[in-house]
Amino acid sequence: MASITKRRKRGGSISWDAQVRIVGYPATCRSFRTKLEADLWAGRIEAAAKGRTLVLAKQMTLAHLIDASRDYLKDPDSAALRYWREQIGMLRLIDINSTVLARHRDLLTGAPCRSYGHKRMKPRSDATVRKYLIALSCVYKVGMRDLRVCDTNPLAMVTKPPEGEWRKRFLSDDERERLLTECKRSASKDLYLAVLISLTTGLRRGELHRMHWRDMDLDRRWAVLPKTKNGTSRGVPLTQSVCKLLEMRRGKPDELLFAVDLTKAWKNAMARAEIENFRWHDLRHTTGSNLVQNGANLSEVAELLGHKDIKMTSRYSHVNSDHTRNLVDRIMGDLQ
Repeated sequence: MASITKRRKRGGSISWDAQVRIVGYPATCRSFRTKLEADLWAGRIEAAAKGRTLVLAKQMTLAHLIDASRDYLKDPDSAALRYWREQIGMLRLIDINSTVLARHRDLLTGAPCRSYGHKRMKPRSDATVRKYLIALSCVYKVGMRDLRVCDTNPLAMVTKPPEGEWRKRFLSDDERERLLTECKRSASKDLYLAVLISLTTGLRRGELHRMHWRDMDLDRRWAVLPKTKNGTSRGVPLTQSVCKLLEMRRGKPDELLFAVDLTKAWKNAMARAEIENFRWHDLRHTTGSNLVQNGANLSEVAELLGHKDIKMTSRYSHVNSDHTRNLVDRIMGDLQ
């Protein structure tokens, strides 16, 4: 609401101070020569706040906006948002435009960039820079839609790097056998089970490490993921071999399924198995490709992997050429 007070200056003249305070916005104030001007200004400011403009937030910095957006973001502590906070978090929103953001895009990619003392940072890949820009764009969208402190998104005028080509790295049958063998020999008691679960369910590594024993229903051979990357919950079936291994090491409901970091054990097993250019996330790709190769349709693969968009699953369509070949033979086989 607005408050207007009368103030007498030293020279004897009178001014009217208007102050507007609205929940969710920083307070703003201004002095006028007449009470009518103060009333009109306060009315415009209150109307502007309801109209979702930047008038009341002209002193808000980007760091303040990121903090205010935490409850609306999937990953408020991501490396992308930490970068923007460190680099331009002190700037006011009205001072951040597409030119400023385009310069940082170039700095991130290692391209020559004017200003900022010609500083160079460690170059990021195009895919990483694209994620950084999208993360900041999400913050601005929250500021426009939910917090109502922004009226424009400067990222809309910044060209993003192209999407990287999809990584097509799967384990061959021989590589899979070598990897599982070395995981069994690992000094880590958790590695083999973790890899086996990833291969048979297609779980993301983060999903796997967030799972608790209370999420495992061994009688039904079912695991529940309360929250996934997409922000929703889903369940995945467990194989009999996985359930047997889980039954042998059952823990308390509130305990994590895997409470230790498996990075070192994973790298050692990969080296002993002589497998190159393969990441943990590629286990998920291996799951999808194996399902398609053995006759699963894309809808079934999407359901297991938790894809919201079938476009993500369509990347595996090239793996199984038998269906396409049979289709052509059935329809076009008689043509000569």
